[in-house]
Amino acid sequence: MWIIVMASLLTVLYGAPTLAGRGIIVDPAWAYYKDRSAQSIAEEIKVNGYDEVHLIRADDELVKTFTEAGLRVWLLTFVNGVYDRQVLPQQWEAWRMKLRKKPDPAGFTMLCPNNPDYRAWKKQNLASTLLSHQFYGIDLAEPQMPAYPGPDSEYYGCFCEHCLDAFKRLYPEVICFPDFDDPKSPYYWKNNPELYAKWVEFRVATVVNWLNDLVNGENGIRRSCPKVKVATWSLGLDVPDQLAKLREWQAMDAAEIVRVVKPDFHVIQTDWPDWIKTELAPDYPKSYKPVFDSICRVAPSLPILLQTDIGSKPNMRRSRDWIANVEETARKLGYAGVFHYEYHLGEYIYSEPPRPIKAFYEGNTVKVLFNKRLDPIKASDTANYSLTSGSVESARVDGNIVYLCVTGVSSGSILTVSGLADDPSRRLFHDRPACAMPGTCEIVVK
Repeated sequence: MWIIVMASLLTVLYGAPTLAGRGIIVDPAWAYYKDRSAQSIAEEIKVNGYDEVHLIRADDELVKTFTEAGLRVWLLTFVNGVYDRQVLPQQWEAWRMKLRKKPDPAGFTMLCPNNPDYRAWKKQNLASTLLSHQFYGIDLAEPQMPAYPGPDSEYYGCFCEHCLDAFKRLYPEVICFPDFDDPKSPYYWKNNPELYAKWVEFRVATVVNWLNDLVNGENGIRRSCPKVKVATWSLGLDVPDQLAKLREWQAMDAAEIVRVVKPDFHVIQTDWPDWIKTELAPDYPKSYKPVFDSICRVAPSLPILLQTDIGSKPNMRRSRDWIANVEETARKLGYAGVFHYEYHLGEYIYSEPPRPIKAFYEGNTVKVLFNKRLDPIKASDTANYSLTSGSVESARVDGNIVYLCVTGVSSGSILTVSGLADDPSRRLFHDRPACAMPGTCEIVVK
């Protein structure tokens, strides 16, 4: 049997908050967040030691509830496309990137930043969203052009008419794109290094100019929503000659983005060839030093954040220890903060049993906060609860919260909990059984 003392536990695990706080990404479209209240989601995020939420999709109730709970809320928007086509207007098909061989990566629709209609719609859409909700800031995520590892990728691009027009405006002497298919062509990229070098620079300029227009241009974020903090994003990738490869392959130049756009924060996102590694060392942020240093040279006081992935593939689900070690490494390297994709993907969801974190006496109800979402059947069984004074009449479950209807209870009573489990049906992967409490837990009712 063990007594939970959450505040000291979090201090030991995570230390004091950094400048940007401990951040986590939440996408309310996942099953883990369905069929529960916004309050229970906010409470779960808070009891797990986070004080910033980067929210994918602008859910009004969630934004309000997170904010009222004292969590700083960011809107995370993808700059180079969408996951949900339903948010797009009817003419969106004309905005699609024209990629080398495939139409889009699975599940994501790529939209061309050189298309003026897409630009206008994106600025209007973001302004409307930011003016309708109480966001602290906005993440301009994944502005890169596709794709790793450069021209060999089937997703490489974009080759639409708007990109060709923009390429010619930047370099009036060019007449066409580099050729990436015919080695006999005079414009073949490996045989025409001058044309290819201009193409690389054009792609970098496309990303920088798009972000600058989105933030500082007419009807941009700063003019429409001047109080909202802006975080631009770029990539980190553990390869030799990292800065040059990121520019060439994915049109990413963090220093140039920061120099031109002048954001309030900049985020170095862990690129997918790194985050998919099963044995990614928690000190891996050290490998992004070239990107970090390049930003510091042009904006030495700019807060730089690190974005990580903690479980998008079954082989690379990260533990709490790994998360804590990454955060500690980042702090020592000078990062202002770290945030992770996505809260319910971490290893702890698949391995940790439920445990009560806090219990409050409110009228004839004891409100018990748990570390994770519960199996509603087991958690609603009153036989799994007992009190040193009083009795439990009924139990109602809301995500990670249990509301116990009680009689004869006073503050200071000890609640004993047993027999609970989490709900594996709400996980992304269904390769492990439910996590059940190994014994009993005791917690003092405040």
